[in-house]
Amino acid sequence: MKAKPRGPASLPAAAALTAPPVNPLQHGLALFHATPPDYERAVGWFRAAAEAGDGEGLAMLGLCLLEGLGAPADPVQARELFRKAASRRSALGRFQLGRVLMTGRGGPADEAAGLTAYVAAASMGHPEATFNLANCLFAGVGCLPDRLAAKALYLRARNLGCTLRPQGVLVRRRELKIVRVLAERFADPNRLFFLVQERQQELALVHAVAQPARQPGPSSTAKPRRLRHAGRMAVGVVAAMAGTLGQLLRPPSRDAGPTTLNF
Repeated sequence: MKAKPRGPASLPAAAALTAPPVNPLQHGLALFHATPPDYERAVGWFRAAAEAGDGEGLAMLGLCLLEGLGAPADPVQARELFRKAASRRSALGRFQLGRVLMTGRGGPADEAAGLTAYVAAASMGHPEATFNLANCLFAGVGCLPDRLAAKALYLRARNLGCTLRPQGVLVRRRELKIVRVLAERFADPNRLFFLVQERQQELALVHAVAQPARQPGPSSTAKPRRLRHAGRMAVGVVAAMAGTLGQLLRPPSRDAGPTTLNF
């Protein structure tokens, strides 16, 4: 039986079968990082990726809308896109959600929720989220200060390839072993959240024992709510800007944080 000859009309169909599928996210990233970048076209590809349910596409579209790159700035919509991306386990989405929650862009600030978003992204190995989580623990933003854990996370962020460096943060010789052990434990994505939570619980217990609650006297005056809110917002803004903490928010007290490794 003779083989049926292949005519020219069959070549386009064969070529279509072997052609790689179009990846909107990759096209968008190539345009986003091009020299010079083409943000407007990148937004179109990110939008296509987002409509297909791609978590990283949702996060990149949200980033463009947050910063007004290639499209009018819309922090409210960007925040919602970050939430959707985070729910799809996008490390970038969780990191960006942490930033907007810390700074209050596109909605009310929520330091505790922002910290949780940073932990979720850091658990996935996101370098900048790990660095920002360290910033928060170092300064006590959205949590109690835990400088030993912060130093371990700074080391972890560096190992992940983060180019940011904390200013004025030193690891003392007596802390070196603990910081290294913590950094190794924080590298386990299944343990990071629980390790941070357990250390926070231990710190809260120590503070409760060391500083019993004092009843305010009749002559004490509470700070106006507006000033307290402004103070929390200012701290949150600085915490979300990776690399800006260090000396500015570093109090002159000794390093805080449990030194036990029994968990």
